[in-house]
This record gives sequence, C-alpha cells and structure tokens, in this order.
Amino acid sequence: MMNFGFIREVGVKDERIVVGLDVGTTKICAVVGEFSIEPDSGPVNVIGVGTAPSKGIRKGIITNIENMADSIREAVRQAESMAGVEIKAVHIGITGGHIECFSSSGVIAVREKEIGQKEVDSVIDAAKAVAIPFDREMLHVIPVGFTVNGQDGITDPRGMQGVRLETDVRIITGAATSVQNLIRSCRRAGLEVMEVIFQPLASAEAVLTEDEKELGVAVVDIGGGTTDIALFREGGICHSSVLAVGGGNFTNDIAIGLRMPAREAEDVKKKYGCTMISMAGEGEHIETGSDSGKPGRSMPRRYLVEILQPRAEELFTLIREEIQGFHSDMNSGVVLTGGAVLMEGMDVMAENILELPVRIGSPVGIESVTEEIHSPAYATGAGLALIGAEEYRMEYRPHSSRSFTSLRARMREWVGDVFKF
Repeated sequence: MMNFGFIREVGVKDERIVVGLDVGTTKICAVVGEFSIEPDSGPVNVIGVGTAPSKGIRKGIITNIENMADSIREAVRQAESMAGVEIKAVHIGITGGHIECFSSSGVIAVREKEIGQKEVDSVIDAAKAVAIPFDREMLHVIPVGFTVNGQDGITDPRGMQGVRLETDVRIITGAATSVQNLIRSCRRAGLEVMEVIFQPLASAEAVLTEDEKELGVAVVDIGGGTTDIALFREGGICHSSVLAVGGGNFTNDIAIGLRMPAREAEDVKKKYGCTMISMAGEGEHIETGSDSGKPGRSMPRRYLVEILQPRAEELFTLIREEIQGFHSDMNSGVVLTGGAVLMEGMDVMAENILELPVRIGSPVGIESVTEEIHSPAYATGAGLALIGAEEYRMEYRPHSSRSFTSLRARMREWVGDVFKF
C-alpha cells in the first residue's frame, strides 16, 4: 500500500488528514483537510488554512529556492497553528508556460478474451510509451476513452469480451527543472511532496460538477501570474493550456496608471476593482494612499475601470482564441475561478466575449468553520486537498466497489504512479 505520510490520525480510527499546497505567483496557500477513509463518507472538513505572499517565483517559474522555501514555510506555519497539527507532507500544484499537453493512443491484443485490469494497465502503458525530451517530466497520463473491437465511447472496459483493446490518453508534461525546483523548495521547507498535480485539474475537482464534465465545460483559473484553462468533455479532459497573463497584470496596470506602489495597487484592485465602465456609477469615488502614511487621494472610480477594462478584454480574447476549436462542445459553458474573478464585471465580460454561459466557481465538497475557503481564490488549494483525500480513500477501497464516475478516481486506478520523484 502506498505510504501517504499523513500528519496524524485524528478523532476516531478511520479519520485522516491531507494537505494541499497551492504555490501561486502572488500567494502561497496551504489547506489542511480532515476526512474519513470510508468511501462516499461526505465532504472534506477544512480545519486549517495558511497564506503567505509568494517570493522567489514569477509566472509559475521558481527564481529563488530559498525565498520560495521561506514563503512555503510561513504558509504552512499558519495552517499548522490553525489546525493544531504538524504538517510533514503535501500534495502540491504546478502551473506555468512550461506545461504542455498532447494526445497519444495505444492498442493491444487481448489474449484472455475477457478484458481485466492487466489488459487495461497494458494498453495505458502502450499509450504512454512515447518519446519525451530528456528535459521534461511526465506529470499525468489521463485516459479519455477506450475502444473494444472497434466499439468506442467505453469508459471502463473491464469484464467485456474482445480481442482488441485501444485507448486514447492525454499526457501532461512539465519542464524537469521547474518540477524539481518546486520539489526542492518544499523539501527545503521541511516537507515531503506526495504528488505534483497540474493546477487546473485541482481547480476542476473543487468547482466542477460531474454533469458539467459530461456535457462539456471549460474551467478557467485566473491566478496571479498565469491563467490556466482546462476543457472537459464526456467526463474527461480534452484540452488544457496556460496563458502568461493573470491578476498580477491588472495590478501592474493600476500601479502604472495611478502611479502607486504595487502593494497599494493590489489593495485598490481588491477593494474597488471593476472591469466594465457600464457598472461604474458616475458619482462613485475611490480612496487611495491613506494606509501608506501619505495624504490620501480621492478619484472617480471610472479612472480605475478605464485601466482594468482593456486588460480584461485582452485576457478574455486570448481565452476565446484558445477554446475556439472546442466552442461547440462546451454545452455547460465556462466556469471562472481564481482570485481575479472577484472583480466586479468579470463574469459579464466573459459572457460577452466568449459567447458562452459563464458562472463563478467556488470550492464545493468541503466544509469549514472559516468562510474564506469558499472563495474562488482558494479553489486550487481546496482541490488539491480533495484529490489527496480521494487517493487515500482509493487505497482503502475494495477493488470490486470502485466507482468510475470520478475523473481523479479513474486516473489513480488506471494510471497508478506515473510521476516518480
């Protein structure tokens, strides 16, 4: 059985702890979740959250391991204090322009006539046996469907009769240096990394429903340095990409346009941010500078919106170009998540430009005494905790009772440990 290195056993015998660590360009977020190992035992209970400003990272790429380790250490310290536990191991998210996603396929002959787990493992191995440059690491191999004797659209072929088994998979890779530097930063902070997970998969786990994944949906996670896009269809991921534009670009535009420090610009964005001129009232004003010790300034909110609207239009235009080939498959529309989507007007502008239904996605499947965990800004951290809990439950779940309705459950059950440290 896989050793998950969990922090401690709590309460009764069947309860465990898992930690998701969201390493973002603007903040580090540690989410501590408590859960029961029993299948279908309810939501994960978040008992601790810690955040710290990010240092030593730019647009998903670590530039200083020591500074990054300090930021991780501070976020973990806060989470430990709130949860009353010692954190030793984490599930960590990764993103950045270095992430690549491509399709592959595999085929095998079925000798035993009836398809079993051995045959499923073999066809997955055949699909992932592709040449990958030495400077890249394979993060995920995700089956998107099986074909038995020419009949496609099969989600679980086990127990079926056939002589030929095929599968299509999505392979997600990352730059080896970026992956290893992320792991080294965690180890420098005294943590073991249980799994490195592509962040849009974690965000999707937290904010999407199974119906949305089946009908077709795009999850767009607008982080501080990047915007992560993942498209789902028929229950599985069909496309993913990373754009080098995020909430930090909005902050920089404010800092330059209104001539203020970046920290003050971030506060102004959070407090007064709006991306559509039509939503800014003529008489609305914003107050700036009073927290910095300097004389405060008052100005029409319209000035701020005139700065933010062009950047938002640019971002959603880039997103539209990225998902254009899949537009007709997105029957459930688009789910926006990430801290930047809290600015007023983001969902309305997205609907206008993308020409699809849009909703703001907040984490579900979790419970907590703190309301902040239900904010879109915590979607990735919550998703990482949910993934860790599901994987631990899978280890204890009898094989015959395993469900194939969950994307992550299928990934762990069929693929196993693709990524090795």
